[in-house]
Amino acid sequence: MDTAQPTSGTCPDTCLDATTTCRSEEKLASGVTVSYQVNKPAAAAAAAEPLCARSLLLWLVASGGTGITIAIILAITWAAQPKAMRSTLSHNFISINPLDADAPTTPQTYLRDHSRSVIPVPVHSHNDYWRPRPLYSALAAGCMAVEADIWLSPDGADLLVGHHASQLSEARTLQSLYLDPLEQILDKLNPARVRVPGGVPGGPAPNGVYQSSPGTTLVLLLDVKGNATDIWPVVDKQLQPLRERGYLSRLEYDATANPTAKPVLRRGPITVVGTGSLTRSFSSSSSPSSNVTGIGCDALSRYPDSFLDAPLGSLADASNFGTLPGCRADSLLGLPLAKFHTASAPFPRELGTVLTSLSASQRGKMRASLQAAAARNLTSRYWGTPAWPISRRDLVWRALVEEGVGLLNADDIESAARLEWNRAYRAELVWMGVSSAYMLVASLVIAYLYDRSGRNRMRNVDGIDGIGRRGGND
Repeated sequence: MDTAQPTSGTCPDTCLDATTTCRSEEKLASGVTVSYQVNKPAAAAAAAEPLCARSLLLWLVASGGTGITIAIILAITWAAQPKAMRSTLSHNFISINPLDADAPTTPQTYLRDHSRSVIPVPVHSHNDYWRPRPLYSALAAGCMAVEADIWLSPDGADLLVGHHASQLSEARTLQSLYLDPLEQILDKLNPARVRVPGGVPGGPAPNGVYQSSPGTTLVLLLDVKGNATDIWPVVDKQLQPLRERGYLSRLEYDATANPTAKPVLRRGPITVVGTGSLTRSFSSSSSPSSNVTGIGCDALSRYPDSFLDAPLGSLADASNFGTLPGCRADSLLGLPLAKFHTASAPFPRELGTVLTSLSASQRGKMRASLQAAAARNLTSRYWGTPAWPISRRDLVWRALVEEGVGLLNADDIESAARLEWNRAYRAELVWMGVSSAYMLVASLVIAYLYDRSGRNRMRNVDGIDGIGRRGGND
C-alpha cells in the first residue's frame, strides 16, 4: 500500500471569509504526486496565511480619509461659530434651555440682575410665550419687540396665550405673562407715575423698560386667533392700567377742532400692535369692507392706543396708497396710514428659497419693500426666515440687516441679539459637498474591491478543482 506524505499546502491570495479553500499535495510511496483541495476554517487559515494586504490597505485608506475629512469639517464649523459674549448668569437667563428652568422669575429678578446692562437691539422675539421665561428672556436679550398669540377664553372674559387651541391654559394669560409684569417693571422705573396716575401734567415722558435707553419703546405684537370683533374689546379693557399711567403709545387726533389736522403719534414705553385675524381683511386689491379698529377716518379715533401690522409686500405698490376724503389723512389699503406701526411678511412667500446666497432679484425685492416701509415710518419685519443650517440663517440675517430691516424676527434671540454672525455658509457648503463626494467614492471603491476579491476567490477555487481532478486521473 502506498503511504501518502504531505509535501506542500498553499492558499489563494484573497481575503479570507468563513472558510478558505487551500491546495495540498501528497506524494505516494510509488512516487506519484496527488493534488487535491481542502476547505480550512478561516481561523486556522488566518494563523498560517497572510490577509489580503493590498485590499485591506485600500479599505483603511478610504475609511481613514473619510474620518479625517469629517473631523476637519467639524473643526472648521466649530471654529467658525461666533462665541457667546454674555456672562454665564445672563446666558442662562436668556437660554431656551436654562439650568434653573423651574426657578421663579419676577420683575424684580429682571430689574436686579439684568436691566442695567441691557442694550436694546432691533430683534423681535418670535412666539415669545414658548420660552421658559416669557417676556423676561426677551427683555434680558434687549429685544425691541415680543409676540404673543391670544385667544378668547371659553367664558369670554379673559385672553389666553398659546400657539394652538390645544396648548391653552388658564394659568397662561395675556395679563399674567405680559401686561402685569410690564406694569410692575415700568412702575419701578417710574415711581412718580405710581403716585400721580398719568404723571405730572407737562412732566417728562415715562421711562421705558430699558434703563440704558429709556426712550426706546417695546412693541407688544398681539397675534389675534379667532374672532377679532370679540377679542379686541377685551384687549382694550385689559390695557387700561397701562393706559392710565401713560405707558402706551397713542395716536392723538381731534376731528372736532380741526377735521383736516394731521394725526400725531405720542410714543410711550409700550406700543401695542395687532395682527392675525385683526388684519386679515386687508387686501392690496380692495379696501376692507369692515374692520374692528374702524373704517376710513373713523379709525383715527377708535382704539387710539392700538396699532396695526401692515402687509409688507404691498408697500412697494404706489396704488395701495391714497388720501382719505373728509380728514385728508394719508391712507394705506383704505385705512389711515398713521394707524399702522409695523409691516410684516412671510419670507418664503415674498422672497422664495435661499440656496447658496440671495440672488440679485431677491435682494432687489427685499430692498424695495424695506425702503418703502422706512419711507412711511413703518417698522419692517420678515418672519419665517431659514433656521438651518445655522450659517444659512446667519447669511439671511446679515442680508436683512444690511438692507435696513426694522426688526429681525428670531427664535434664537440670544444669537440674533449678538449681531455678529457666522460668515462661513458658502465654505460649509463646499466642505459638505466635498465630504459627501469623498465618502461616496470611498464607498464605491470598497464595494469594488470586495466584489473583485470575491471574483478572484471563485476563479482560484475553480482552478484548484481542475488541478485536483487532473491529479486524481494521474
